[in-house]
Amino acid sequence: MKQKHIFKELTEDHPSYTYIMTEKENTHIDILIKGSVSFSGEVNIHLNTIGGTAFVRCYLLPEHHAAIKLITHQMHNAPKTKSDLLVRSLVKDTSSVTYKGNVYIAKLAKGSDAYQKNENLVIGDGCVISSEPTLEILSNDVRCTHGVTTGSIPEDILWYLKTRGLTDIQAKELYVQGFIHDIISHIHE
Repeated sequence: MKQKHIFKELTEDHPSYTYIMTEKENTHIDILIKGSVSFSGEVNIHLNTIGGTAFVRCYLLPEHHAAIKLITHQMHNAPKTKSDLLVRSLVKDTSSVTYKGNVYIAKLAKGSDAYQKNENLVIGDGCVISSEPTLEILSNDVRCTHGVTTGSIPEDILWYLKTRGLTDIQAKELYVQGFIHDIISHIHE
């Protein structure tokens, strides 16, 4: 099966990305949204060929009180397609993230498998997170799941890291680095 890797950074000037799969392939797509400008972004993935697979990772890193809204669409239009989407946000100061994710499985897309996950790490006070996953399934014999997690750095993890000689600041920095390490490891420009 053909392998593909795509990296896109969404900005205020280029806020959307659409990928239409027309041949059977295994595609990895990394989307980065960062910065201090507030805007709405959109990612559309169309799986239009039998057996196509898309792994999509969206990373949201708002800064300096930015408000970022992201809408994703995973469109399963052919049978036996698979999509795996992760939206990961690191939200600090008084920034905000709004995420709306839609998984669509067409009537003819039997045997499709869709997964959607949103993970949010909140650093500090005044952050706002809103997450709204939706599923629109028009076929039977499919697998479709979603999940959302939002939280701050767990106190027991900070305690453990501090018992190993780290200061409070070092422990928090290490945890954040671990959370965003996935971003760095997936992006191959």
